[in-house]
Amino acid sequence: MSFRRFLSFRRFSFAIVTAGVLAAGVLAPTAFRDAPEEQQVTVTAAAAAARTTSVRYGPYTIPAATQEEHGELPNQIALNVKKPCTNCYITGFKPNLVYADGTTANVNTGPMLHHVVFFNSAKRDTVCSGPQRVMSSGNERMESVFPAGYGFKVNSSDRWTLLYDLMNHGHEEKQVFIEFTFTYESSWGSRIKPVTPIWMDAGGCASSTWDVPVGEPSERSRTWRSTISGDLVHMRGHLHHAGITVKTENETTGSLLCRSDAEEGGTPEFIDHHGRTEVSNMPTCTGTPLGRINRGDTLKITANYKAMEHAHHGVMGIMTGWVDEG
Repeated sequence: MSFRRFLSFRRFSFAIVTAGVLAAGVLAPTAFRDAPEEQQVTVTAAAAAARTTSVRYGPYTIPAATQEEHGELPNQIALNVKKPCTNCYITGFKPNLVYADGTTANVNTGPMLHHVVFFNSAKRDTVCSGPQRVMSSGNERMESVFPAGYGFKVNSSDRWTLLYDLMNHGHEEKQVFIEFTFTYESSWGSRIKPVTPIWMDAGGCASSTWDVPVGEPSERSRTWRSTISGDLVHMRGHLHHAGITVKTENETTGSLLCRSDAEEGGTPEFIDHHGRTEVSNMPTCTGTPLGRINRGDTLKITANYKAMEHAHHGVMGIMTGWVDEG
């Protein structure tokens, strides 16, 4: 892995905070990508109250891989991107990376969704300073579905910014779109209970990344003292290649809130042309509730890795949860 690639990982957390400042208009955004004109929204009626919409962001052209390293668009920022709806509750979302014709773009044909983060500059993050981190995904692309009766509120005043890092395992440049499919309901007359996102990061608030040596288990933990009270109803995890498991516990109550074990290369699209695998499955946790969190409780996230072939630089261990503060 090159020194340039190593530095791009280190900039991950800084990019999130910087983008939030830019989105709020404190600094000039000229060095960053505006929301692309090619954003596409397709809406279908799923039920009388619930709807489904697919939003595309892009297109983005990822450079070809070389003999030494993957092609990459490292930690790019798009300001004021399209929201799936306004004055509504998001009740679920499914991330993907696609070509212009709608077919899936994955490492078997080159492209990799290394990470993507949406955050709202109109609100403060619950765990760390900076803009509110709304949702995220890596190449595992797991679907999140909140329990019936719960949703994440989107207001007309909210301003979303997109942070994305795309890679290419192939030796030809690739043009792709980031695509999220959302389910949502209007907030007018809704009985949906709003949920608050919490971002648990084994790397901490200053940097989301650390290094894993070759040939031996590696564990990283971080604690956060909760500033909110409520029921945790959904949680999802993110690990890199060589990741084993990530979990969040409530140390105050002694309860496990969520554990997600990584699977690699579970289906052919997660295996590249060299036979190398990427994370293909990280089960989400859903419950009503998964556990109760009280203000002052200590939550602990722990991520485990074991690198068998070579050391890994800039790995991550993240879990995003949503809490009903009612």
